[in-house]
Amino acid sequence: TKMPVTIVTTEEVAHQRALTNKMTKLSQSWWRRFAWYPRMQKCHYRRVDQIYLECRQKYGDGHFLLYATRQRLAKKYTQTAADVEKGLVAHRTFETDGCVKSAVPETTNGEYGRLKPTSLHFC
Repeated sequence: TKMPVTIVTTEEVAHQRALTNKMTKLSQSWWRRFAWYPRMQKCHYRRVDQIYLECRQKYGDGHFLLYATRQRLAKKYTQTAADVEKGLVAHRTFETDGCVKSAVPETTNGEYGRLKPTSLHFC
């Protein structure tokens, strides 16, 4: 009979057991020390909008917007009242042109000219 190509020695088995034991102890240690961290992180992430609003009120728009651009925050955190007003005006323009919630009808012949152009087209 032939000997198997890979022979596992007692040293390798002992090393594997020690490694497994160390990983188990490390995992248990992590759970004892840091199990609270994911829960607190989730709690803080739920409050991100509120925290940014409090900071904006405390430090003012100028400082907060500077911070927001440096940290590349999402656009929803960097909007000012003027930006919101511009968006509303643009939305009203689309409403008057009849483009809000309008769907382009499906075509079988490839013609897509069935909607009139919006006022933005004639700029």
